[in-house]
Amino acid sequence: GKMAIMSEQLEAITQHKDEGNALYQQQEFAQAIKAYTAGTRLLPDLEEDEAGHVPPSAELRKLAAIVLCNRAASFMHEKKAVAALADAQRAADFDATNWKAHWRTGLALMMMEPRLERSEKAVAAFSRTLECDSLPALERENARQALSRAQYRLREGRDALDMPDMAACSVSDATATGIPIVAALHPRPAPWLNGQCI
Repeated sequence: GKMAIMSEQLEAITQHKDEGNALYQQQEFAQAIKAYTAGTRLLPDLEEDEAGHVPPSAELRKLAAIVLCNRAASFMHEKKAVAALADAQRAADFDATNWKAHWRTGLALMMMEPRLERSEKAVAAFSRTLECDSLPALERENARQALSRAQYRLREGRDALDMPDMAACSVSDATATGIPIVAALHPRPAPWLNGQCI
């Protein structure tokens, strides 16, 4: 019946997610994106719910957010901020309790050319990150720093290149292998994305 179809769907998405995660860990980001994309093709469309569709289960929503979040991280490594932003925002729609959805929404916005509206949205995204109960204590400082950078950008209303170099006050990400987390605005590859797959 319906339950069997549901669990088959969950299983298939999970398989694509696991494949994507393995590729992500090997830093094969383009390949990881392909694997995650295969998983996202199986996701329900949230917009269809009004048309009398059965809304997706909590389990499916959580899984959908994870796959989208992980693809967003991969897109960031590929310097594709627009695609990353779309995935992170969609992930937050599926599961507002997933802190990484809000975190990556903010990071993607901060990767883009500074604009008032983007800075405002980044401030909101990092604020939501800090409101998430699921945010690990060790990540709070990173989220607070990111929020203050977004607020700084909003206040200054000028390019991020005027930002002080944040590499000096980096904190290490306990979930990664002690890789320092630097400003979301650093021109170097993004070390804060390491070890962030679920």
